[in-house]
Amino acid sequence: MQKKRIFKTPKAGKILGYGSIYLAKWIARKPLVFNLNLNVTNLCNQNCPMCNAVIVGQGTGTTIQFKQVKQYLEILNPHRIASLTISGGEPSLVKDMPEIFDYVAGKFPFGVNCNSNLYAQENVIRRFAEAALRNNIRIGTSFDGFGETADRLRGAKDVAARVEKNIAMLTEMRREMGSSSTLNMHTVISDANIDQIPDILALSAKYGWTQTLAPVNNFFYQDCSDLRAPKLHYSDKLEEVINIASRMPHVAVSKSFLRGIVTYVKGEQDKYCPYLTGIFKIFKIFLDPNGDVSLCSRTPLGNITEKNLREIFRGEKYDRDIASYRRCPGCWMACFVEVLLATPKWYQRMIVNVRTK
Repeated sequence: MQKKRIFKTPKAGKILGYGSIYLAKWIARKPLVFNLNLNVTNLCNQNCPMCNAVIVGQGTGTTIQFKQVKQYLEILNPHRIASLTISGGEPSLVKDMPEIFDYVAGKFPFGVNCNSNLYAQENVIRRFAEAALRNNIRIGTSFDGFGETADRLRGAKDVAARVEKNIAMLTEMRREMGSSSTLNMHTVISDANIDQIPDILALSAKYGWTQTLAPVNNFFYQDCSDLRAPKLHYSDKLEEVINIASRMPHVAVSKSFLRGIVTYVKGEQDKYCPYLTGIFKIFKIFLDPNGDVSLCSRTPLGNITEKNLREIFRGEKYDRDIASYRRCPGCWMACFVEVLLATPKWYQRMIVNVRTK
């Protein structure tokens, strides 16, 4: 086993330093990127009907190589990006992930997070997890139910049993390695699994994992013709599970976000879109294996090997993409919404319901 690396939580001075950097960028109207979402592969071993990835499926898509990650991060280095999210597709299927983890660890002051469905075979997950845990990288996994419910929602067989087995393995690996990685279970609430939410919350508590929750979001750019796609309606049961979650200390989303799930499902929630508001206009970007850059809709706006970010985030393609967000009715995803819920109330009053009539 390689020597464990230890990266400390950023000190207050570093946080303030990054705040001044972003303020200066905003004043100068330069691209402000707080989070880079690196899509390392478009391959996936599940077929979730609610997935908003552009290309998923078995045997199709593209996968990034370590040399590309190194090239892309060197290009983006001047932007002083604070955090990295690694996603896909399914990152555990990427051969170069251990090398990638070793390289990105410590380069982002607010940390690195990797999302995995933990559905692959044990030897695949063990190799992937050992590198992440060694580098104290946060690992997030999806757990949407038990039995047939999980299989239907994740588009695969024997999902809950396989994923729980790997959850148990990661829990023990973290203990043995003395890793400080945060391990998190994420659950998408729908009519299909709402009766199982209390048991899911109990499972994450049992293993000592943090837990996040969000409602099913049907994005404006998704094809909603798939009859398998889950939905979520308002009910007393929804109120009940939100109340249960709000009392559990391992639930790692704010109470305001949890309560917003109810009002969002009822159609009464204000719209929060960081791409349209104040200093957050370009706070999160998505980067595909080929170097294409996009925002929420995952519509390629340009390639970082051909243009710099300042060129990519202006012009006809960018304006057309932003216009589509003005027409969007809104979503309730923590990665987009919770950052705005943390801003002062006076600022929130300025930014909600930003849309074209």
